Amino acid sequence: MALLEVSNLVAGYGKVQVISDVSFSLEPGKSIGIVGPNGVGKSTLLLTIAGAISPKAGSIKLDSTNIFGMRPEDIVRLGLSLVPEGRQIFSGLTVKENLSLGLTGRRDKKGSHEAVARMHELFPVLSTHEHHQAGMLSGGQQQQLAIARALISDPKVLLLDEPSLGLAPTVIADVFERLREIIQMGTAVVIVEQRANLVTSFADETIVIRDGKIQSRLTPADASNSDSLNRSYFGAGD
Repeated sequence: MALLEVSNLVAGYGKVQVISDVSFSLEPGKSIGIVGPNGVGKSTLLLTIAGAISPKAGSIKLDSTNIFGMRPEDIVRLGLSLVPEGRQIFSGLTVKENLSLGLTGRRDKKGSHEAVARMHELFPVLSTHEHHQAGMLSGGQQQQLAIARALISDPKVLLLDEPSLGLAPTVIADVFERLREIIQMGTAVVIVEQRANLVTSFADETIVIRDGKIQSRLTPADASNSDSLNRSYFGAGD
């Protein structure tokens, strides 16, 4: 049964329509990648699902609950968290304080201590830097903190916008290995990425967006075919 269902979604800014008729579904413990050229609406799609942008039409359901047009804080409490582009951690706060902010969205407050311990186990660097200012961490460490802050609210669905942005290849590999562990634990994951080959090989399914619409759907097998990947990404004749 689908955990996240997006149907015929239309979204944008004011009178500008960015997303047109986008539909996909995601089951527990599965992952979907979202790729496409710059400016096609990938981030807008995630922000709309997370409630940061008001949708214009369509349907968004989380575990059969209609979250269309709900406030972001209410959506978090129902079990959906977003790791935004650029991480957006609070650099002047400590690692511990950043994680504490993530706890505010938990449905089960009694499990807060255990949740912090799980994040330290999943991301050991957060334990060793617990009392350091978050702004002093490396880019990869900040990304791990951003993911942990979203996970600590115990989401059923985790949305990530450009998790590899600005990271070295070895750090990217480590971040995606942690994401693989998160998925194996049962969390459903949606990843927006510019690195089409990376996310196509990683996700169970990858959707290609152009002009605000889904143009094609890819499987991990497509990641090894660069010609097919380029055609799907840029369109025939580009």
